[in-house]
Amino acid sequence: MSTKPSASILIVDDNPENLNVLKRMLSAEDYEVRPLPSGELALRAVQAEAPDLILLDIMMPGLDGYEVCARLQADPRTRDVPVIFISALRDPEDKVRAFAAGGVDYISKPFQVDEVLARVATHLRLNALQQALRAQNARLQEAAALFEVSGEGIILTDAQGVIRRVNPAFTRITGYTPEEAIGQTPRLLKSGHHPPEFYSHFWYTLQNLGYWEGEVWNRYKDGSIHPQWDMITAIRNDQGEVTGYVAQFSNVARRHLTEREIRQRGNYDALTGLVNRSLLLERLDLAFKGHRHQKRQLSLLCIGLDRFKQVNETLGYNTGDLLLQQIAARLTSEIRDVDTAARIGGDEFVIVLVDQVEATATERLAWRLLERLTQPFELPAGNLDIGVSLGLAVFPDDGDEVEVVLRNANIAMSRAKEQGGRQICFFTDAMGRELIERHRLERDLKLALARCELSLHYQPIVNLKSGQPLGFECLLRWQPAEQGFISPATFIPIAESSGLIRSLGAWVIEMACRQLAHWQKRGWSLYASVNVSTRQIPDGVAPDWLLQVTQNLGLAPECLVLEVTESVFATDLESVSNWLREVRALGFRVYLDDFGTGYSSLSYLKNFPLDAVKVDQVFVRDMVEQERDLALIRAILALCQELDLQVVAEGIETEVQRQRLSNLGCTYGQGYLFSRPLPVSAFEDFLQRYAP
Repeated sequence: MSTKPSASILIVDDNPENLNVLKRMLSAEDYEVRPLPSGELALRAVQAEAPDLILLDIMMPGLDGYEVCARLQADPRTRDVPVIFISALRDPEDKVRAFAAGGVDYISKPFQVDEVLARVATHLRLNALQQALRAQNARLQEAAALFEVSGEGIILTDAQGVIRRVNPAFTRITGYTPEEAIGQTPRLLKSGHHPPEFYSHFWYTLQNLGYWEGEVWNRYKDGSIHPQWDMITAIRNDQGEVTGYVAQFSNVARRHLTEREIRQRGNYDALTGLVNRSLLLERLDLAFKGHRHQKRQLSLLCIGLDRFKQVNETLGYNTGDLLLQQIAARLTSEIRDVDTAARIGGDEFVIVLVDQVEATATERLAWRLLERLTQPFELPAGNLDIGVSLGLAVFPDDGDEVEVVLRNANIAMSRAKEQGGRQICFFTDAMGRELIERHRLERDLKLALARCELSLHYQPIVNLKSGQPLGFECLLRWQPAEQGFISPATFIPIAESSGLIRSLGAWVIEMACRQLAHWQKRGWSLYASVNVSTRQIPDGVAPDWLLQVTQNLGLAPECLVLEVTESVFATDLESVSNWLREVRALGFRVYLDDFGTGYSSLSYLKNFPLDAVKVDQVFVRDMVEQERDLALIRAILALCQELDLQVVAEGIETEVQRQRLSNLGCTYGQGYLFSRPLPVSAFEDFLQRYAP
């Protein structure tokens, strides 16, 4: 039976032989080992999953070990991971610099196996001890904070019942200051309201059970007497001996009022008055039990507004609140008293329809709700028309548990939104399978970088007359270890919706530039073209960061082309425009990809700084047979010539297409006629055919 690795270790070294030796050595000791060849990849890997220890080389291309360690120390998420430098540098100044960067130890190459294992084990033990101490300190700090901010009065006494400490709430409730209470006993608060046997029973219970709870009448400093609810607990040492007591108390009248408020606030939405999620789940649980016993159906509708965020942003939150209140009123007017209307999120509502004998009755109500909610709302800012999306799931057909049916109704509602909104979507098993698969892919994609499952393929961009490669487009590929190739059309949308596209996109740029620098050193004069997602602009591909990446590798900025699609202009136009101007001012080139397939293309060419457009393959594919496509390409070429923009034609697959484009004045192109996207070695073979 396999056992869980005792610790995870990240090895960072640009020498493959060192990586292999260290990995074999440490894996034999049951450590989980991740070898990486560069500092840049190491910094990204620790963000996905922080190791327990890092073995770090110093002399590496790009970021050296000193800089990697300094960045790890600067990040709160990784500053506590111990770093052992392992380097061939033997100068005392190098070692001092390593410790100054944050290293905990230094091993000289060539290293001894026993020495490495001993130091690794030592620092793992030290780090585990430090983590335990930090956790203990955190618990102590939390306890101290709770003592100070608690709304209940707290008294700490010694074993004889002498008060040693009180919190601010004690003074606020009783009127006694710490100076007046410390050194006294809780008899300071004795009211004379209780008979002697009350205290006898109290002490008997506390001494035998170590705990007492009940109502006590106490006298405050101003002489007034109040009921309190006391909870007293004995504090014991490791030998079980009582070392003191802690007492907590609150005003009973205030407590009863708070309980009533909690029942109201805990069960109903304060804004709309509808049932909230907590009470909804409680009612659903009861309804499911009754319907399961009587073998009846229950329908659950999940309702979401299609553009509620824009309402808040353009008309203000007060208008948004009024809109939600009117929606709640329309929902309650359409359902029976036995049914439930609930608000479970900012703009999400749920309707529970009990005792549904006919599915058609539920469907009729759903369409009636859709019609009712899409009628204009009268608001102070004027009439507002807002779309809604409805998802419907049925118990027990779509699930036998509350959370399952609620989740499935929400999945159906999300599908209605994806399909354009203002419609009803019924849950199907296929939707559930798609969601599970999407979540699995998102989880695996987060670890793909650290697992070295991602790679780049390269498709040449050529001169159409000579076929000479001038550059290449970098295309991301994902090959998980436990399954086959996953199409970019599948995982790129997941990366964009989850936010992973920023880290993946940065990795693509770094790897593309590193490969380009390598090929330029071998004598191939090329440029690299990378796709930039809307979600990356502007912070994910900051101009200063792009300049730093290229400068570190000795690349001229004009060797890097950034491809954007027209969708980028559908976001924050001002920030996109500023980003475009900044990257081009630094010397980088920007191409507009998939030109002609979006909206307002001509205005983009007029108003935004670009270097070239890429004619989408949908026009190239049929240009020989379809005169309209040929006319469109001719118009695009003429327009770009007037605007001094280069043109790259995509998707060229036949010699006739190449010749026709070349005759029209299109200089550059890419497509299967020249080459499919290729891995590194195959692309180098392709380049060899055009070696000078």
